[in-house]
Amino acid sequence: MKEFDLIYKHALANAYAHKGKASAGAVIGRVLGEKPELKSKIKELQKEISEIVSKVNSMTLEEQGKELKKVYPEFFEKKEVKKGLPELPNAEVGKVVTRLAPEPNGYLHIGHAVSFYFNYYYAKKYKGKLILRFEDTNPEKEKKEFYDSAIEDLKWLGIEYDLRKNNSDDIELFYKYAEKLISSGDAYVCTCPVEKIRKLRFEGKACECRSNSVEKNLELWRKMREMPPGAAVLRLKGDLKAKNAVMRDPTLFRIVDAEHPLQGEKYRVWPLYDFANAIEDSICGVTHVLRSNEFLQRNELQNKIRELLGLRSPEIISYSRVKVEGTPTSKREIRELMEKSIVKSWDDPRLVTIKALKRRGILPEAIKEIAKEVRMTSGSTTIDWKSIAGINSKFLDEIANRYFFVPDPVKLEVKNAPAETAQLKMHPNHPERGVRKVKTSGIFYISKQDKFKKGEIFRLKDLYNVRYLGNGKAEFAGKNIIPKTQKIQWVTEENVDAEVIVPGILIKEGKINKDSLKIVKGLAESSCNRLQLSATVQFERFGFVKLDKKKKDKLVFILTHK
Repeated sequence: MKEFDLIYKHALANAYAHKGKASAGAVIGRVLGEKPELKSKIKELQKEISEIVSKVNSMTLEEQGKELKKVYPEFFEKKEVKKGLPELPNAEVGKVVTRLAPEPNGYLHIGHAVSFYFNYYYAKKYKGKLILRFEDTNPEKEKKEFYDSAIEDLKWLGIEYDLRKNNSDDIELFYKYAEKLISSGDAYVCTCPVEKIRKLRFEGKACECRSNSVEKNLELWRKMREMPPGAAVLRLKGDLKAKNAVMRDPTLFRIVDAEHPLQGEKYRVWPLYDFANAIEDSICGVTHVLRSNEFLQRNELQNKIRELLGLRSPEIISYSRVKVEGTPTSKREIRELMEKSIVKSWDDPRLVTIKALKRRGILPEAIKEIAKEVRMTSGSTTIDWKSIAGINSKFLDEIANRYFFVPDPVKLEVKNAPAETAQLKMHPNHPERGVRKVKTSGIFYISKQDKFKKGEIFRLKDLYNVRYLGNGKAEFAGKNIIPKTQKIQWVTEENVDAEVIVPGILIKEGKINKDSLKIVKGLAESSCNRLQLSATVQFERFGFVKLDKKKKDKLVFILTHK
């Protein structure tokens, strides 16, 4: 492939920036961001990227640096990093109107959250208005639970809107605008089979329906409400030779026999996304449409519809859709994983739906910070779990109290152990939160992973030193802290059974990672019994965890991240 130099450049850059190991997923994102047209040969591209990444990863970090200076010297140039979001073009204080436009056909994910934050941020910045508007004109896919879920997710994210409405409430208005287009000769009813429509659009040719008279089109339009699904559609008279295939006489309305969660069976002729969206953005007074560039080709069509109807068009700003490496965001892909029982639910902690992030312990403040960092860039935006964890830790570290957890526990008997009441701080930086008082004798449980040589001294954290005697035995070795002595977690016989669900990367190099979900069993200190469900704490030397379930015989946590 002639793209070798482009791939090689980004593979070296990614490897050098990540301690010598490049990620194929991150490289493909960079390559497609620079040359989007390569998407047409994605399979071939993935194979070459995998080979080049493997080659680059076999180099030492020093070799990568030298090679990078040869092929991509700009990488080492110091660039001014602008943090935060840019000014909004053509924005007037008090007049900016933005919107959140989810389709209630699934659960929201991190990409939605980032996009919603942009819209929320600018509405607040310019003292404007934010509208929550459900794009719900596809009754075959919409469900009531998804409306409710979106509202719940927005509340958790801390995104407040000024007005809520549903596109499906305006069907009668859409009908009036449709008739206006028909009457002006800009739309026609097409009764051709779907296969024929697709074929002619591809060839850039008109069908016989395009030459219908206005009167015939109006007659057919009014009869559509009684026709069976697939018998007719309303199409826009666009440009059949347009390079942008979206403009080749697109469908505006279709017949659907499905009960709508809000409108019931009141309507059978439903507008497609572009028609409803074009009108709603105008009549709602939206001044700025901020959305991902997957809609880029549709901008021309929506503006054309508004132009023909004499409606005002908003300022449209497109940016790259946020993806998380190794995690699907597509509803279709997630449903397939659920059907195969690879993923159990929409809140599976390996996913990046808002439900899953919340369940895992990712904070809404962290998602807002991610939005500020990724900004509204046109290049590919792929983040990884390490980045999410790094940002989330900044917020979580301050609020998460500390507890002891011992994975894979083994018994330790300490001879001559003094009877002590350990004073364990709830948080090292917040003495006002108090301590956990733990009575000790000579019986402890420590992790099987903590291995010691006979005669070695180590410290039971925040308690005292012991000398290891072998075979699960030790003896008291004083209270004074000995420099460079290993400190380990422990629990007494008063403990609680606990297990931690450890989510990993779901998809690696395009394949399902069978080890992406593990369970670590162990013992937690008894004070964990007092934790409220959904509490997020830090198990020292283990990681941040969130209490997911309280069972009769044990506590179940999810590892948020290390």
